[in-house]
Amino acid sequence: MRHPKSFLLISAALLAGAVFPLAAQQATPAAKPATNAPAKTGGDFFIHQVHASQLSLDCNTCHVPEKAGSVVLKRPGHDQCMVCHADAFGADLNQKICAQCHSAFPPSGADDLLPFPRYKRTRAILFEFAHAKHVDPLARIDPKTGFRADCTFCHHFETAGQFATFPSHPQCAACHTRAGMKPMMSGDMATADCRGCHSPEEIENPSFTKERRMISDRVVSGKHVNLKFSHIAHFKNREQYNLHCTTCHYAVPTSTSLTNLTLPKMVDCVDCHDTDKTIPAEFRMTNCQTCHIDKEEGGAPASHTRFVKPDFHTESFRQHHEADASAPGAKCFVCHQNVQTATTRQAAYNQCNGCHMVMRPASHTTRWRDDLHGKYAAINREQCALCHQTDFCVRCHNELPNSHVPLALFKAGSHATLAMLNERACLTCHTFANTCSECHARTIQK
Repeated sequence: MRHPKSFLLISAALLAGAVFPLAAQQATPAAKPATNAPAKTGGDFFIHQVHASQLSLDCNTCHVPEKAGSVVLKRPGHDQCMVCHADAFGADLNQKICAQCHSAFPPSGADDLLPFPRYKRTRAILFEFAHAKHVDPLARIDPKTGFRADCTFCHHFETAGQFATFPSHPQCAACHTRAGMKPMMSGDMATADCRGCHSPEEIENPSFTKERRMISDRVVSGKHVNLKFSHIAHFKNREQYNLHCTTCHYAVPTSTSLTNLTLPKMVDCVDCHDTDKTIPAEFRMTNCQTCHIDKEEGGAPASHTRFVKPDFHTESFRQHHEADASAPGAKCFVCHQNVQTATTRQAAYNQCNGCHMVMRPASHTTRWRDDLHGKYAAINREQCALCHQTDFCVRCHNELPNSHVPLALFKAGSHATLAMLNERACLTCHTFANTCSECHARTIQK
């Protein structure tokens, strides 16, 4: 995932709105601050907003297939423009028309074509895309590559193997040319189908909508400032470390839109590169030059190790961490080695025992066993059942409680005070039929 090197690398399909977001790139000349209305002077006006929104032209008016029946569309050429703007291509060239595609006037040819979109910063090309609707629920593996078949079908490694490429129309057409599929792709697809994925006005004009579906430039390009990364370097030893696409990109299968599509975070790197003794020293978190392009000095930050408790792990977090720990994509597993990665809330919730079976809750003080736990169990037994099974209670409650000693005196009458104070505690073990009736039924009959 990286920046295109020139406009010529952007296929005609990308002008119609590529299937995936492209990296922001340097436009020449620089775009003016965007407004909701097209600029009235110069070459900086919003082509799609004028042609598609104001003039209501159909997408296939300008975007035609590379060849008959192809779903790959070309960037509009002179032939398409001359349908409406024939005068602009006569002896007296119209500079404003030429400036929509060319950086030089008069144009010299394809070498001076401007990149698209011309807005230089972060933008969303996709109007909507959900990985959750497209991934294989069985996570089947491609035997030829050893990777998930659904990942490698759309994403391929570039020549250097550093970044994975975004798919384009041909990959989408494998499914979206079938009958009944929406949006439907074909050589003559209309605006309704194009807008199933694309919002071209939003691409070229960042102020077009009030609620922006902005995608981080790091997600778009796969690059972070001052960081280097290579997929191929990781996959050389993927069998040894059991690495798959979703080992790091574990949030992708549940991603419902581009707004929650994220790259792996530092804590994901820490999971392997902090303490795994089988990883060579030059690839540990303590060696800054493994990942950083610039020379870094000093100790590693707290975010680069699992041995420093995060700042948000306060006493309050200890008492109320359930929501964070049971959320999909929770990072507890990085530091708490007895917890595994969970992709759903229910799967994460079921892992509570991973910590709580080896770490006693703060409420379980010395007084808890003899005095407090009965009251809490009476209020919420389901909470106790998170850790304890039924036989756990039986092992203690089949023994004579300390309050029942000596038993003869307790039966003779001292139990009355305790029963009046908390009869429910008595009924934890006793019922009127099997215990109380032995004495009290005779009293009632008399």
